[in-house]
Amino acid sequence: MEIVASVANASKEYKTGDTIITALQPTTCDFKKNELTLIIGPSGSGKTTLLSLLGCVIFPTTGQVTICGQSTQGLSQRQLAQVRLKNIGFVFQGFNLLAPLNALENVMQPLLLLGIPRKEAKERAKEALKKVTMQDRMSNLPKMLSGGQKQRVAIARALVTNPSLMLCDEPTAALDIKSVAIVMEELKMLSTTSKSVAVVTHDLRLKQFADRIIYVNNGAVSNEPKEEEFIH
Repeated sequence: MEIVASVANASKEYKTGDTIITALQPTTCDFKKNELTLIIGPSGSGKTTLLSLLGCVIFPTTGQVTICGQSTQGLSQRQLAQVRLKNIGFVFQGFNLLAPLNALENVMQPLLLLGIPRKEAKERAKEALKKVTMQDRMSNLPKMLSGGQKQRVAIARALVTNPSLMLCDEPTAALDIKSVAIVMEELKMLSTTSKSVAVVTHDLRLKQFADRIIYVNNGAVSNEPKEEEFIH
């Protein structure tokens, strides 16, 4: 399977005064096309740090991050922003929808940032909403949508640029059980369309949707769980 993103011996440390805090120990792992990877761990374990490295939001202290064959080492903030816009879709726990814009306008935003003409952006946004079965809610403002519906609009916004990598940070944390299943099934379906989908969570119920699971604990990444330390 083709590798979409990889971290090679990548770590992240933060210095506060004389103290060095290791958020992520040296880690090597690949994220492949047509694969949904769960990144599981308790709060403060380093899983969001790993996601932030993959999302080119932070630089590693050591090691390398490669996205779609391009190393992020030495890139300017502007170049990193382009890597993010073209290759990466983000889905957040809090949806991050713009309140004054309806669902369609929210999904159009990444395309408009890429300089795509408004007419084309509108058509592509409609297609993305159709993929998550939200075509009948296009003109709704976020306040008129349920949590599950908001998250599906957020997924449509993440996939509208046709990114190779989709990064989801606790995408089901604010949802009821029924919505969790719908949202995870949408993400699972998207992972079969030549995308790599990585989902950060502490919810072990999501395991059934994963092709692969990475466990993070105290900044260390492994393929084996320490389940007694996780929140059930």
